[in-house]
Parts: sequence; C-alpha cells; structure tokens
Amino acid sequence: MKILIISASLLLCQAVVLPLTQPGRVVNCDDPEVHEGANVAVKHINSLHRTGYKFALERVENVKVQSSALGEIFYLELDLLETLCPSLSPVPVKNCPVRPIIEQAVEGDCDVKLLKQNGTFTVLDTKCKSELDSAENLLRLCPHCPLLALLNDTQVVHAVNVSLNKFNGGNNTAFYFLHEIGRGRIQSGISNSVLVEFVIAASNCTVDDVNAGVVACVEETGANAHFGACTGSVVKNPGAVDEEVTVTCTIYEPQVAEAVAPQAPPAPPQTKGVHSHFHHTLHLGPQSSESNSAEQAHHAVRRSLTGEPVPPSVPRLPLCPGRKLHN
Repeated sequence: MKILIISASLLLCQAVVLPLTQPGRVVNCDDPEVHEGANVAVKHINSLHRTGYKFALERVENVKVQSSALGEIFYLELDLLETLCPSLSPVPVKNCPVRPIIEQAVEGDCDVKLLKQNGTFTVLDTKCKSELDSAENLLRLCPHCPLLALLNDTQVVHAVNVSLNKFNGGNNTAFYFLHEIGRGRIQSGISNSVLVEFVIAASNCTVDDVNAGVVACVEETGANAHFGACTGSVVKNPGAVDEEVTVTCTIYEPQVAEAVAPQAPPAPPQTKGVHSHFHHTLHLGPQSSESNSAEQAHHAVRRSLTGEPVPPSVPRLPLCPGRKLHN
C-alpha cells in the first residue's frame, strides 16, 4: 500500500497568486455554481489521488467568494466520501456508489481554491486529509460487522494471493499481477472469513505462457496498460482441509489518460512492501503558501431564524453548511 504524498515543490506551479480587489458577493453552499465548482475540484482531487478509491462530494461545508483582477476566487471547504470505485477505475465518480457505513468507510476533508473566469472554474490549490470511520461507530450500528484489518496482515495478503491465483487459473487471456491491495476485513467465529479488495494489472503474457515458463512476464505499461478490480473471500470452515475461495474481477479496458496539469506520477505496482495501514490515505498538499486561506475564511455561520431582513450593517453570511448528498 502506498500513501500518496504530493510534495509542495511538485505542485507549486499550479498555485497562482491573484490580486484581490474587493470583497465578493455572498453565495450559499448549495447554490448551483458552488456545486459546479465543487465537482470540478473533486474531479481534480481524484486525478491526483492514484491509490485507493475515488472520493465523491458529500457536501459543501463553507464557501467564500472574493473578486480579483482576473475574475472571482472561490474558497470551498468540502466533505468527501470514499466510493467503491478504485482510483484506476474509468467509471465517472458520479456513477460510483458511496461505500456503506457498515464497511467502515473513509471520509475526506478538503480546502479548495478555485478561479472562476468567463464562467469556467479552474483549480488553483487543494489541501486534503482523510480519516477512517471509528470502530466504535461501526460496532454501534452493526455489532457483528468485521473491522478493517491492516493491509499487510498475513491473512489479508494470503487471501489476496489465493484469490488472484484462482482468477488467473480460470482466465485464458492475459496473466495478471497484483497491483495494489485496497482493503481487507477479517471476521472470526465458527468459520474464519477474510474479505479482500484488490487491483490487478495485466502482463504481456498469458497463463499458458507462465505455466510453460517460456516468457519473462512483465506488467504492461503505457498505452497497453490496463487494470482490473477484484473482490475475494476466503473461508476456512472448522474441520475442513481446504479453504473456500471466491473471487470476482472486473477488467477495465485500456484508458487514454486525461490531460491534467500538474499530474502526480503514476502509482507504482504494489506487489511488494505493502505498508502497515488500514486504508489508503487521501493526502494532498499543502500546495502553496496560500493553502490555508480557506481555513482562515472559516467562520461560525449565523442564520436569520426569524425571517426578518438582515440589517445592512450586519455582514451577510452564506447559508452553510450545505445539505448532505448521500448520508
């Protein structure tokens, strides 16, 4: 497992310092243009986060707009939710189901700075962090649900290996390598069950080539690179000699990478050295010296509960946070 860390120097070029001329207009967290900008930011964040899973917008926590010489600067605070789609999946995030709470989902928090110019949003800066839902919350909702295991837990690694071996054994096309372990959950009881999710990468040879030992297989790269997402379960029943192995894989067609600048380097294969973590961390930034501006813009939101007009002398504040889109 690789934790994605984007260095400040790598992404410094995308941070643009724009002169602010005057306070901007007040917009609300659920205004259509705010959600438009938030979706642009989420797409950008997912393009930089190349391990683990894609994140979907849950809600806009706060928004601030300032005018500049080039347009308007939007500062957004976003809540994100982990989806079931791996980062390498070609499925658009809007079509990716959000991970259920009972699977101990990961939540993300991002501060985003965007420029709106001629009706178009451009991401200037992002800073993100993620946090795993606590075991206490999960067990409160589902006392018998399995908790996440470390990605390098021996039972998880074993379940991934035997699941991949079974898939390759029944596959008559390409031979696949393990690219990345995504998740692992262990449920102990009368039967011991290990549930795993992992990403596989196609090689330049078939299963027959591997069995014959005539080709030195390597993972396909460049235009020929393509991946797949797998779920597997390994169950050991009491008294049974063999394990029950079930695996299902969805193979993606080779994808033409979108032009995103700046772009993080592609994640290396994860066949070795999986780190001792429970999940893949969403960690982007800080990307510029101004990356804390959105934090400085955070304030307690006051609402007019009486419906009376707010006096001109009282600063107008946006209606925030916005509604939750999934939970």
